[in-house]
Amino acid sequence: MPSNPESPKHHLPSEVAGYSVTRMLGEGGMSVVYAAMQREPKRMVALKILKGSSFPPSALRRFKREIEILGKLRHPGIAQVYDAGTWDDGTGVKPYFVMEYIPGGRELMDYFEARDLSLEQRLKVFVRICAAVDHGHKRKIVHRDLKPGNILVDENGEVKVIDYGVARVSEVEVNSQTMHTEAGRLVGTVQYMAPEQVDMAMQDIDTRCDVYALGVLLYQVCTGSMPHDLDGQPIFEAMRTIREDAAPSPRQSNSEVDRDLETIIFKCLEKERGRRYSRAGELGRDLLRYLRSEPIEARRASLGYRVRLGLRRHRTVALSSVAVLLILMLAVVAIIFVPKWASTQREAALQSQIDSAQQGQARAEAERDDAMQEQAPRQWVPQQPYVLKGLDSRLKACVINATGTACCAITKSSIGIWTLPDARRWTGGDTGELDPDHIAYSRNGSIVAISGRSEMACFDTASGTSHRWELPKQNPVSLAVSDDGSMVALGFSDFSVSLYQIDGRRITRTTSSSGLITHLVFATDDQGPILAGVSDERLTLWRVGDRLKTQSRYSIPVGILDVALNPHTSLAYLVTDTGTLLTCPLSGDSLDVQRQTLVSAKVEQADFDAGGTHVLLVESGSISVWSLEQTQRETPLMPRGAAGIYALGPGGTMFAHGSRLGVVTITPLN
Repeated sequence: MPSNPESPKHHLPSEVAGYSVTRMLGEGGMSVVYAAMQREPKRMVALKILKGSSFPPSALRRFKREIEILGKLRHPGIAQVYDAGTWDDGTGVKPYFVMEYIPGGRELMDYFEARDLSLEQRLKVFVRICAAVDHGHKRKIVHRDLKPGNILVDENGEVKVIDYGVARVSEVEVNSQTMHTEAGRLVGTVQYMAPEQVDMAMQDIDTRCDVYALGVLLYQVCTGSMPHDLDGQPIFEAMRTIREDAAPSPRQSNSEVDRDLETIIFKCLEKERGRRYSRAGELGRDLLRYLRSEPIEARRASLGYRVRLGLRRHRTVALSSVAVLLILMLAVVAIIFVPKWASTQREAALQSQIDSAQQGQARAEAERDDAMQEQAPRQWVPQQPYVLKGLDSRLKACVINATGTACCAITKSSIGIWTLPDARRWTGGDTGELDPDHIAYSRNGSIVAISGRSEMACFDTASGTSHRWELPKQNPVSLAVSDDGSMVALGFSDFSVSLYQIDGRRITRTTSSSGLITHLVFATDDQGPILAGVSDERLTLWRVGDRLKTQSRYSIPVGILDVALNPHTSLAYLVTDTGTLLTCPLSGDSLDVQRQTLVSAKVEQADFDAGGTHVLLVESGSISVWSLEQTQRETPLMPRGAAGIYALGPGGTMFAHGSRLGVVTITPLN
């Protein structure tokens, strides 16, 4: 809380245990916090000192537990502890500890109001809060007092979770004496406490009570109000409200809150903790799915569960009403949904027959084309498009290598690798049951890497050698291959990036604090390899060695479609779905980001060539190729064909289009 320099309650000490005190930052029920200067190393720190002249064992245990807990946590979203000890101010020995000073730190809700952030921007900040709290949850550490005052945002917009003073390690054994001292005492702030926290009989508090507090905080972030109005209520009435009363719909207070977001909030606020998210990380990942307009994992509580909660409060009135309601519902379901279900089954069977016929036709055409290619290699006519066939369904991804000598495309269940310009399909390597999802070529054109749901396959199409290995986590979200084809980088759904040798041996790993790494790309300059990763509103450049060392970070807008690195110009390029080209130096800061509008219409797809010299923009009715050096269009607006996947060849010399039937068309450009 804010300090009052005029308050007569506290004399400001000039020095505490070798730290020079400058001002008081805040005061709580059991401690006071000062801003102080540390001599070695010289830096500003936050100094927290326990108040009072004598300390019962329970207070000392609680303060010591906070130091031990914070000492275990190393996360950019959690305030770090530097030092701890005791200090005698003349009235007795007082414990203290020294923690990270947060410049310009503002409480969460104050920060939102000062910046006037939209709901989407607030949710993105909230995802970072979940990531910080989940760091403790993974180590079995429960905060137990999450509220806006314990979440600060610094002057750079970075989140910091503070005050683990009432936290506990959820798997630590406690003796009976400790149990008795804890019993009958509420630990935390009542408005944010879970039903099991206010239940004096429960001792097994776990990570789900933090999920409940995050749900209260998310309700407040979305609506500006609390799920329960406890002002003026006696403590036992407030406890009953938390245990029994349902929160009103947040959509009544804010029309921007839709059903999916409301479902996420209510899953956090479930009275029965088994129905909540088990950890803060699960909540954060569901919010990311919501922000990306993907299906969320949360499911709305069943009607039976909500009726059971109502019966608990109004048993006599509700029992007869529930029986009548159930009979009416069964009748409605039988009348409405049974005919609809039968119709859906018939339509699904017909669609399956159509899909099978189309796949059979595609296979027959591929076999015919392969036979013709074996007899006489096709001559390439640069001015005319030519077709690559052999895949069985809609394309998921398509890539042309950096030398323009090969093209790779994947569907849900098949892989095609063709040499250009003769359009011969490569048949080496084991690709069966890979379930492919992402493709990447090395810049020298020798290696193509394909990630599946749970496996990785790397092929050298020149020598015919291949490597296939099992992934440590399923469903990677991004993939890149180093310029020399010796390493692959993979981004995963836990915000991590891992670097592997081509045969699957892991080199190093790092974690993003800003969300999923959705795009990865390699380049090599005079100092060695560089890896770029795009996450939520951030571009990060790592210098690659035996570990990933952060070289630069840039703040970028949302809606990034693709990223490229050009080591010759020492620039990184990004393009957004609004047609804006972002240019960032390979070493610099966010002030160096340049923006230029290429097109004013909505861009549906974009693809850089491997060298980072050209970009292909796909609009609703046209496509065009742009030179990044001159920042001008090199081709006239070309009419866009049927829906599908587009890929740009080296130097903007060609582009590929993959149709929903699995046909890839290569179009040379003059």
